[in-house]
Amino acid sequence: MELLSLRMPEIENLKSTVVIIPFGSIEEHGPHLPLGTDALTAIALTREVGRKTNSLVAPPVYYGVCRSTKEHPGTISITPRALRTLVKAIIKGFVFQGFRRFVLFSGHAGSLHMAALKEVGEELVEQGLVEQMAICSILDLIDEDLGLETKNDSHAGELETSLILYLYPEWVKEGAKEDYPQFPSYLLVKEKRKYWPSGIWGNPEVASQEKGKQFFSYLVEKLVCIVEQIKKEQ
Repeated sequence: MELLSLRMPEIENLKSTVVIIPFGSIEEHGPHLPLGTDALTAIALTREVGRKTNSLVAPPVYYGVCRSTKEHPGTISITPRALRTLVKAIIKGFVFQGFRRFVLFSGHAGSLHMAALKEVGEELVEQGLVEQMAICSILDLIDEDLGLETKNDSHAGELETSLILYLYPEWVKEGAKEDYPQFPSYLLVKEKRKYWPSGIWGNPEVASQEKGKQFFSYLVEKLVCIVEQIKKEQ
């Protein structure tokens, strides 16, 4: 069920339902993928998971914290504080309406971005405002059984390119190549684009629509398991 399509009488009887909130980013994904890749993927996955688990899928949060790519053209990053404030307000809005169980799923897996989501989640759980809360990114669902060829695939590589080829093939353009960032170990740098000019982390050249379909189904089932675990907890 999608919250956007429901009417007032329909929502009144759904307060025990798990609420899934998709998160993304407006962020470069190399020269070949759209800026909304993270959000587009999260929306598609959560929509299918909502259908399979009869959960309530909230409208997406399109903006996220983009630390390593904010210098690249098209990346619109917000601060961790802004994300924490927004997420806390959204969840408290659901709590006010009687909802108590949540899954926050992010197509964007940046470390500061995920830390902000988890910080809010921990606070709300500790305060007793929510009964159950699960927080994960798309990278958290990846394991050896997924079938990736690329060992160190992360951003605009095999996985994300395959998923967009499956979901929105007309939005995939030329320019894909295998590449990886060259950030100095442990050293924080200001000019991040200097160490990662392509914005690709992985090998999009081995991506395919067929893989995208396979990856999508696998990730859906992994996320379904998380939602079902939330539903079992009392």
